Amino acid sequence: MMRNFHKTFVVFAIIATFASGCRSTDEYKKFAEAGNNFVDATNSLLDTAGQITIKATSEQLLRSRRDRMLANGNKPLDGIDNIYNEFSDQDKNRLALISELRNHNRLLQAYFSKLIELAGSDSPVRTEKAVGNITAQLEGSSSRLLKLSPIKIDKLPSVTKIVLDSRIRGSLRKELEKRKDTIYREITIQEEVLKKISEFVREDIETIQELQEKRLVIAPFKSEEINEDSWIDTRLTVLTQNAQIILAINKASDNLSAFKELYIASIEGELTRERVNNFIQETNSFTALVSEQK
Repeated sequence: MMRNFHKTFVVFAIIATFASGCRSTDEYKKFAEAGNNFVDATNSLLDTAGQITIKATSEQLLRSRRDRMLANGNKPLDGIDNIYNEFSDQDKNRLALISELRNHNRLLQAYFSKLIELAGSDSPVRTEKAVGNITAQLEGSSSRLLKLSPIKIDKLPSVTKIVLDSRIRGSLRKELEKRKDTIYREITIQEEVLKKISEFVREDIETIQELQEKRLVIAPFKSEEINEDSWIDTRLTVLTQNAQIILAINKASDNLSAFKELYIASIEGELTRERVNNFIQETNSFTALVSEQK
């Protein structure tokens, strides 16, 4: 994700300026800082999601290996390569989904960055062309996201009718009229994919806990010798690890939903100071939650 993701959030304030008068510089800064922190935290979560996926399949591979060893009397494991490749392909597909989500986010932020340029440009033709190119790439990315994930396009929430505020003028108005529904849909796709990743992570964590409990807790407990202090620490780690990750990813999806609603409010002239401040508070809460996991 782009370091200057905060520009995405600043653009809401800029649009609001066109629509409803000036807002304070301090509000811009707080909004931008919250947005920047949000994307850094989400980026960290996506890294964690990828790691959890690999960890879960590694546990499944070890279980398959142990089962085959037991069944074959510790003889050479025929066909074990096929099992490894199957799980490895699963990992690669999941990592590709996460990577494309990053790419989609990068393009979405590039769009908003160009929107800022368009809002303040005296010669908008070149910027308009750049916006068109970015939008085409964005739609290509969302198409790949839908192919990589189980999400079906006919299952996506429908785009509500967005009425552009009459006070927004010039090239900015022209662009928003042309692509406001498209951008709304792109944010929705990103929101839905994040929800799907949350489901994957929940399943992976359950798999990790189940298999690690058998391998690291129950098996030593049944052995003749056991380091009791070490066993207690291991059991605590296995049963409590990653307990907050699902909550954090769900909260990220909720924040993205709020982000989408702010986008609508900003171009419909309904963005209020209270809504901005509430979003900042929720975003900072999410960032703190993710920081606790590090």
